[in-house]
Amino acid sequence: MTEDRDAARNYKLAADRGEAWAQCNLAVLYQYGRGGLPRDLREAARLYKLAADQGSAQAQNNLGTFFDDGDGGLPRDPREAARLFKLAAVQGSAQAQTNLGRFYSTGRGGLPHDDREAARLFKLVADKGVAEAQFALGLFYAKGRGGLHRNDYEAARLYKLAADQGHANAQCNLAVFYTAGSGGLRRDYREAARLHKLAADQGNAASQFCLGSFYAEGWGGLPRDRREAVRLYRLAADQGLAEAQARLREKPGILSRPLGGGAGARDEWPQQRDEQERQSKAAEDERQRRWREEREGEWETASRERERRWQEEQDRERDASERERQRRQEEQDQWRRSASVDSMSATQALEVLGLKQGATREEVNAAYHRLIKRVHPDVGGSSFFALIVKPVDTVPIRQRP
Repeated sequence: MTEDRDAARNYKLAADRGEAWAQCNLAVLYQYGRGGLPRDLREAARLYKLAADQGSAQAQNNLGTFFDDGDGGLPRDPREAARLFKLAAVQGSAQAQTNLGRFYSTGRGGLPHDDREAARLFKLVADKGVAEAQFALGLFYAKGRGGLHRNDYEAARLYKLAADQGHANAQCNLAVFYTAGSGGLRRDYREAARLHKLAADQGNAASQFCLGSFYAEGWGGLPRDRREAVRLYRLAADQGLAEAQARLREKPGILSRPLGGGAGARDEWPQQRDEQERQSKAAEDERQRRWREEREGEWETASRERERRWQEEQDRERDASERERQRRQEEQDQWRRSASVDSMSATQALEVLGLKQGATREEVNAAYHRLIKRVHPDVGGSSFFALIVKPVDTVPIRQRP
């Protein structure tokens, strides 16, 4: 506590000098009422704005959440929130990238609904170990969103990473996976109950409802406790969870009945559970098989596309080579039509050698030797061009006076 007070005092001195980092840190203390400061969201918003205007990524992200929620006396403005999240995201703020991903996944703040961009952002941040992004990416894998193939195994892995960091929604979803035996997890009601309790204690309505059902039926090693079940149902119902509200409207006796009816049904529960587990595993195996087939099909399609492009490139090269051959043939034909080798005039000889009228014999000889070295068949030239050039040095050239 003393350290927080000292930090608050130092932050205030630096913030008064206009230091952005201090303004942002002081805003955090005001936001949560720490360091001996009162909880003051308006002052926090003011300080976040000062720091954000100086380019602080953390302040831009935090101010964006204030605009998103309408806190600190600010109007609820998703567009301004999106703008601030973008500014912070380009600076590498993991929280801002996660928030921007949420906006793209729902099309908020004037942004297009773009699951692929949301998935890209979530993956970028999940790889940094951010629990919120790990949960969001797990949800995308579980539902096959954002261009991702549905993969419960990957969803379970990501949920666990986030749950281990205390993320309530991830704890709830992982508990559901343990209940159903999904994502390659062994069905484990005790682990599901433990996870639901962790999430319920953080106020997660879905886990409060599920944990209530566990108490109502005595699952997961929990005692069968109608009072605790009703208490948890009410907590979830107060948050607007429709399933909990419907459960509370049911006849009171339903909370004390085991699933399926009387005692005989309860004796049959282990067999039913085993059968459900077998069916769930078979369904999961089938989903994974289809997923692998789809991936293999995509690979084959991509391979065929690469082969087609390579073949097209080869065809273009052959066509270009053929056009070049035809062009050279036409040039040779034109030479044959315009003049014979034996009757080459001095003017034509000079044109072949690239010389002007009045060239000396020395210039003619030098040009001839340069040209014959380039067109002779021994160096990859044409026999025809060699025949054209060969008699050039025998044509009489007018000497300069």
